[in-house]
Amino acid sequence: MRTEKGREQVQQRIERFVQGQNPIVAGENRVHFISAQAALDAILRGDEDEYFNAFQNFTQSIEKFLTFDSGRVKIKHSISQINRVLEKCLDGLYKSNGTLDGKIQISEAEKQKILEKIGEASGRDVRIHLLADQLIKLVFEQIAESWDEWREGLSDRIAQKSQYWNSEHSPVFSQDKLIRDYTNQFIRDLSTEIDEWGNAKLKEVILQENLKYLDTSIASELDAIQGEFNSIDQNIQTNFSKQLKISISGINDDFTGMGGFGGGVGIGGALAAGLIVFTGLGFIAVIVASVAAAIAGSFGLVMLDFDGIKDQIKGKVFELGFQKFDESMDKIFEKLNEIVNSVFENRVESASRVIAQAIALYENLLEQQEKAHNETLEQREAEKMWIYQKRQELEQIQNQLEIILNKCSIV
Repeated sequence: MRTEKGREQVQQRIERFVQGQNPIVAGENRVHFISAQAALDAILRGDEDEYFNAFQNFTQSIEKFLTFDSGRVKIKHSISQINRVLEKCLDGLYKSNGTLDGKIQISEAEKQKILEKIGEASGRDVRIHLLADQLIKLVFEQIAESWDEWREGLSDRIAQKSQYWNSEHSPVFSQDKLIRDYTNQFIRDLSTEIDEWGNAKLKEVILQENLKYLDTSIASELDAIQGEFNSIDQNIQTNFSKQLKISISGINDDFTGMGGFGGGVGIGGALAAGLIVFTGLGFIAVIVASVAAAIAGSFGLVMLDFDGIKDQIKGKVFELGFQKFDESMDKIFEKLNEIVNSVFENRVESASRVIAQAIALYENLLEQQEKAHNETLEQREAEKMWIYQKRQELEQIQNQLEIILNKCSIV
């Protein structure tokens, strides 16, 4: 800021934004208005003016934060993590105590129902896997059709782009370098074409449509399981539905993209990087040698103008480049197979993990009940006493952590 008025306006705007009705930060010395240049000038002159003092306050605030505040933040974070573990342990102890008190009472008929629910859950997992297999097969059929359509016009598109290939090297005196430049431009244009097809057709159309159908089917199966656990909670006072709901919510991230191929370079970029197997130095060397030999054998360089020679070289690069590209089809479809299977398996495995947890909860419920029925009264009382003691110990630790946290806040 060059003027005092400008500095005041900026300062007022920032203070309204940061410390207004809904403040972003709280506490003193959190916002500093400094001028490094003005502060440096003051230091060099030996003056303790407003710029020098403002900069000194800023550095002191940083020192204080690094010395005191950052430590408190780390302590609070660690205590919060420990508290989450303690809460989980306490929750498990309360459930165990409830089982011992006979709160979970399931008749033989209800046990049979739970066994049936385990079978139903396994069946839902099988249906999801079968549907994914069917969709993968359909995706490859659609890919083959789309690829053939894309490949049909590829030569014309690359030929059009080849008109704009250029190089500073002479077709006579530095022919190898000229061929290398044209080869790199061929690879660049082909990579762009593959990238565009991979993103516009494969990702945005073929995969998106089929994954949407799979996601909807998975959601329907998991919702049905969730409904069963809601009913169990109401009948026998458990919180299994809440545990399962958290797991179902946790797989949403798996369903928002294309797995490892959804971000970064994208599916098209992965294809372009992984499928053009001849883009290395070895391929370029082969093209340079092949083109040079073909050009030398087909005409005398003195007989043509430079532009004519360049066109001949472009034509040979174009011809040999597509020959190598067509020879790499096995590698191309190997990469496509990796991409398609990865994005589908990502979703299927996520759903399977949730279903496996649901089955484990069913089995845990049966185990708890069986244990409760088979234990003697003496055994139950001894275990209840142990649970009570452990619960007290954990609660005492929580209280101690609360004291530590309060001391950190005061300091």
